[in-house]
Amino acid sequence: MQGEVILIDHNKNDDDGDQLSRAGHSRRDALRLGGVAALAAAVGGGALLGHATPAFAQARGEAGSLTQNDPLDILIVNYDGGTLLDFAGPSEIFHRLPNTNVRYASLNGGTVTLEFGVVYGNTERLADIEKTDLILVPGGSNLSAPMGPAYQAQIRRLAESAKYVTSVCNGSLVLAATGVLKGKRSGCHWAFLNELPKYGAIPVAERFVEDDNGRFMSGGGVTAGIDFALRVAEKLRGRKAAEFTQLLIAYDPAPPFHCGDPSDAPPEILAMVDKRLPGASKGLALIPGLH
Repeated sequence: MQGEVILIDHNKNDDDGDQLSRAGHSRRDALRLGGVAALAAAVGGGALLGHATPAFAQARGEAGSLTQNDPLDILIVNYDGGTLLDFAGPSEIFHRLPNTNVRYASLNGGTVTLEFGVVYGNTERLADIEKTDLILVPGGSNLSAPMGPAYQAQIRRLAESAKYVTSVCNGSLVLAATGVLKGKRSGCHWAFLNELPKYGAIPVAERFVEDDNGRFMSGGGVTAGIDFALRVAEKLRGRKAAEFTQLLIAYDPAPPFHCGDPSDAPPEILAMVDKRLPGASKGLALIPGLH
């Protein structure tokens, strides 16, 4: 089996850290003030790439945010054919939130073979998980596994009792197929967006979409998962926690090309995608598991 085995750390992020002391500086400002040393000072002396927990998380912040005393259990569903970046980006953010436990599960547990042969493990068995506060279903290049009846039953069971039901990319189609998104607004990768109404969901062409005051949250295609996760972080842990995490992971995107959305893409590039994914320009791309 080809690919890379990725180790998983299931530890909670409950280490104490110092409050942001230089919140007004951007990454570029910090670098001008002395490079990595200044950036480390800006995040309060915590481990730059570790699981630092800012002190502001100990008290209630913005309205509706959780306190450090309110534990948050996040479950990421994995399956064969899934896209790594769909959940790797959100995982990077969720692991750094205070008092948050991130778990990974698949139908049978153990390893799963993602898109491009990447082997991911060691996942828990979905049936062994009684409930979760937040469930995240990422998308994939092959949805045959999560669209199967056994996967659908487990995802529906956990989603119905979860406080927050979320997805990234065409993972929203997997959720929608269970029936939990009927009548709900949802995002999706632009190439699959118009598949959502087939399952009773309302398609919204945005990078982040929410319904029912945030109980349902979704991200658009692949890289939108990072934007999505930061918005989730803001809603559940407050803006300062989200900004702290954004700074830690140096998320300051400046794409070399303005071609990440069909409205910006040259016709010949869009045609290339249509050739790879028939029906993409209509939001009705064909991939295994949908048809």
